[in-house]
Amino acid sequence: MDIQDYMKGFIDTFYDNIHTIQQGKPIDIIPEKTIKQLQTLDFTEEGRDLSSLLTTLEESIYPFRNVSEHKRNFAFIPAPVMDISKLGDLMESFYNPNAAGFYSSSGTAVIEEEMMAYLCEKAGYDPKKASGTFLSGGSMANLNATIAARDKYLSLDDITRGVVYISDQAHHSVHKALHAIGIPDERIRRVKTDEQLKIDPTALQETIKTDKKNALRPFIVIATAGTTNAGVIDPLPELAKICKEEDIWLHVDGAFGASVLLSSSHTHLLKGIEQADSITWDAHKWLFQSYSCAMLLVKDKADLLRSFSETPEYLEDASENEHINTWDLGLDLSRPARGVKLWLSIQALGTKKLGDTIDYGIKLAEYTESVVRNTPKLEIITPAQTAILNFRYQREGLSEEELNSFNTALSNMISNQGFAQILTTKLQGKTVLRMCTISPETTQEDIDKTIEHISSCIEKLETN
Repeated sequence: MDIQDYMKGFIDTFYDNIHTIQQGKPIDIIPEKTIKQLQTLDFTEEGRDLSSLLTTLEESIYPFRNVSEHKRNFAFIPAPVMDISKLGDLMESFYNPNAAGFYSSSGTAVIEEEMMAYLCEKAGYDPKKASGTFLSGGSMANLNATIAARDKYLSLDDITRGVVYISDQAHHSVHKALHAIGIPDERIRRVKTDEQLKIDPTALQETIKTDKKNALRPFIVIATAGTTNAGVIDPLPELAKICKEEDIWLHVDGAFGASVLLSSSHTHLLKGIEQADSITWDAHKWLFQSYSCAMLLVKDKADLLRSFSETPEYLEDASENEHINTWDLGLDLSRPARGVKLWLSIQALGTKKLGDTIDYGIKLAEYTESVVRNTPKLEIITPAQTAILNFRYQREGLSEEELNSFNTALSNMISNQGFAQILTTKLQGKTVLRMCTISPETTQEDIDKTIEHISSCIEKLETN
């Protein structure tokens, strides 16, 4: 088989069959039989027939995945990928630039600089002073941000006294990042949250003051803009005020919710984010980009250069350097030009269409909430926030343990039947059903049918 011919034909075949995605399951797990068949494919000296290998990939490997393109896949945040992003990925793969620095790929460097300046401006930063870098995901963005905060506020002797403040809704990648930079669980304060699952500013300030009295060194507060569990945005203006008064770095993990900065009518939800020292933002979540494309934005580029640059003179005139090598802004060295496909997507679609698409996801969650509220036996636990809501089956006379078991069984039945995918999460001890509605392919009719399907599953479970 000629590889070039296959490449030409693959795209046509893919789009010829794309309509079948909506008839399939939102997620399919590889069968044990197929696993065993794949495990028999030893690596040989002579190699194998390319045609059969490609058939194996298409029939026995790629079908078994979480299908983010499915319009009734409500379980995960990553949205369907825009075709324009796939085209950008395709070009990136073929040209294969090394985006580590300006010299190795000056063209993509310019595009990523322009893209980053635009994002910084949308976040409310001064694009001349601010900067950032494109990374593989929110985990790496959170890690790079915590390194920068540690290096700015803690001397070597202070690291053993450094304290971090998060909520119990913080993403698990935050814990990984903190452990990686030398902060154990004993010095990670999980600040009390209110009834809306937002960090309580008063509790935060009291905890900081207590730690300072105990000769500890508070150095970073990590807020969330769009929690994974419930889409909650922490009270950013209040947290920023505390951080300024106490001289502490404020990082906002906006891997999901920061995309609201590009919405057409909901940017007010992120008021205060412009006061953060750094922001995590995933384009492969709510900006409809293919894996992987994430960003770390910092208000002052010198904070990244302090931690990652091996060229000290950058610190002296960082604001005057027109082109800073990206290896001086983060842990990555060799890497793809992740920002180019995002640049291509926004340039081609226009900011209004992208913003309207983000707003559509928010409105769809609000519509879903209204349908759930009018459906017997379903109870809203957290209302629609940044396109996520939580609800559960409720019946008087059942204990919390019984309700949790029923809702787990309900989620399993919904997903196993293949009509829609809705998984559970835990909120304040309750097992709840969580729906994320950011797909522009999902219609109100899809929502109606999904809630009807849930009611049907409830009847079957109650009967059994």
